[in-house]
Amino acid sequence: MRRILGIAGVVTLVALSACSASGSSDGATTDSTAQNVPVDSTASGSDTVTFGTMDSPCGKGTATVDATQNGGPTLKVVSATDKGFTITPGLDIELEDAAKGFVGWCNEQGGIQGVPLELVEVDAALFQVPAAMEKICASAFAMVGGGLVFDNQEFPRFHECKMIDFPAYTVTSAKSGSNGKIQPIPNPAQVKPTSWLLYLKKNRAEDIKKTAILAGNFETTLNVARSLKETMEIVGGFDSVDIIEYNSAGEASWTPFAQKLKDKAITAMSFVGSPTGIIPLLKAMQEIGYKPNVIFNDGNFYDSSLENLGPMSDGLIARTVYSPFEESTNFPAMSDFLAIMKKYNPSGKIAGLGLQTFSAYLMFAQSANGCVKTNNNVIERECVLAEGKKITSWTAGGLHTETNPSAGTPPKCGTLMQLQGGKWTRLFPALGSADDNGNGWHCDEDGVVNLTGLYGDATPGIDTSRPN
Repeated sequence: MRRILGIAGVVTLVALSACSASGSSDGATTDSTAQNVPVDSTASGSDTVTFGTMDSPCGKGTATVDATQNGGPTLKVVSATDKGFTITPGLDIELEDAAKGFVGWCNEQGGIQGVPLELVEVDAALFQVPAAMEKICASAFAMVGGGLVFDNQEFPRFHECKMIDFPAYTVTSAKSGSNGKIQPIPNPAQVKPTSWLLYLKKNRAEDIKKTAILAGNFETTLNVARSLKETMEIVGGFDSVDIIEYNSAGEASWTPFAQKLKDKAITAMSFVGSPTGIIPLLKAMQEIGYKPNVIFNDGNFYDSSLENLGPMSDGLIARTVYSPFEESTNFPAMSDFLAIMKKYNPSGKIAGLGLQTFSAYLMFAQSANGCVKTNNNVIERECVLAEGKKITSWTAGGLHTETNPSAGTPPKCGTLMQLQGGKWTRLFPALGSADDNGNGWHCDEDGVVNLTGLYGDATPGIDTSRPN
């Protein structure tokens, strides 16, 4: 039971290579200027609706949906979540909330080629993935912008009903390496981003020589820690890396962990788990008068729950591939996203995983448009998927750094955010500086590495009878 409880912490890091999660849980934003952006953004001098730097993929038309694939007067899409998990109600609800925002915005424009979107709500409640897949196969045309913790359990049913997926995130090797899907922010098990580690190697070389990775004792979490350790070893400069396991369900006291880090003279630390999970460790370290020189974490730690905690969290670094919530005035796509949510789902949760959902919907809609042009005005699954797999450059209108969905590799670019004075601020690169070589992000030629370790079985996700 204690291991089951720990899954709630695991889920916040399942999209580590492509996630930021700052923002409030009630849909509000800390940037008041973003609330004044008109929702129906149009290109200057035209009536074209835009999202950031891209034309909206939604609009009027006369398309139809393949009748053999849950086709009908609407285009039925699913953003699957684990929101019904009883121990943590509302788990990943931001996926569904962002989908509702997109559906409202898109349908007001006429849907996709004139076909209105219909969001089918499917909840796997963590442990009911096979039942969820049955409902998806029976009710939906496509899975878009969702994510399930136990996504390896989608198979073989996913392939049996010839479903397609544009996921917000993937967790297991089976899902991340599966066919039948295309991901706007790829997160393959064997290829990992390195730009944040390269920054530390260059700028905090002495601090990272003795590094510890704290990870919950759940296999998914440990696989993340193991792959991170291998990535560090490939990057170099992380001369001694320890993995220290903690109870995923929570510890009665974090003081022994703080003392162990101090006794081992750990100078750098990365925490694999949930943002709220690190708080008691930070408190324990403060109580014994110890703090690593640098604490660096993956994208899920760019979260408002770590703000306003005083000196114990100041200096904490988190990476992101999305435009920062705090800089919406500099990134039109972020302003548009916040305005769309305010109008079409004002009570919805705003968080980084929701940005991944929105990116997935934009890519799905664009791919459906391409399919309509090549498939006699009919929206058909494999055709839509094939159009998605043609995309070699994707930013969701500037919502995030450039990715290559077709290649399935994570981005080589990123931004580092740091807590200062209780608030998240940009650490690197400074906007407009020489290091800003990616329109707000820093890009490294050596920004990804190939891992050799095995981090789960990928074979259940492959159906050789389907196109790759």
